[in-house]
Amino acid sequence: MDTQISFWKKILNPFIQIAGIPALIYGFAGVCITIVLSWITGLHFQGLLHMGWAPSNTFTTFLGEHLIIWLIPALLFYTSGLLLSHSRIRIVDVLGTTAFAQLPLIATGLLCFCKPLQTLIHATPQDITIEWLNSPEIMTGAFLALISTVFIVWTLIWMFKALKVTCNLKGARLGIAYAVSIIGGDILAVYLISFLYKINV
Repeated sequence: MDTQISFWKKILNPFIQIAGIPALIYGFAGVCITIVLSWITGLHFQGLLHMGWAPSNTFTTFLGEHLIIWLIPALLFYTSGLLLSHSRIRIVDVLGTTAFAQLPLIATGLLCFCKPLQTLIHATPQDITIEWLNSPEIMTGAFLALISTVFIVWTLIWMFKALKVTCNLKGARLGIAYAVSIIGGDILAVYLISFLYKINV
């Protein structure tokens, strides 16, 4: 029983055991794997909370997307820690745990090898018709996309834990820092990635 509790604690919060350079190494490796999977499958991360089609499929576009969705929240977490925490904040801990928190996105990349999901994510606005939406392939793709949201939620949970542990925040300060970093980070990431598309078309 204790082993099961310990296992689920680690699943919900891996940062009780890993941080610093090890988290950065594993996290950066995960970012690199997700970049390659996204490049192969054509899965674009248009922000922290957005996936789908994009006008550019160059490798530098996928590289830029993932660097943005990693570094923007990490820098916002670090800034929040400096402003709201009384503890000493190490940038390597914040960068490492934020990258590590995005490991579940590898599963999202793997799901995109499924043809129905491929069809869905590569759809352009011109493709979307009533007949297209009601086709079995697209309905299957939508189901797989729903499954992929589980891994995005998992990532968001781990990012919350990363902020809490690395910046030693609790209560209202933790909630404010997380909400501002995720919502503000998503808005900033969407803007930067949209600019990235313009220069990589």
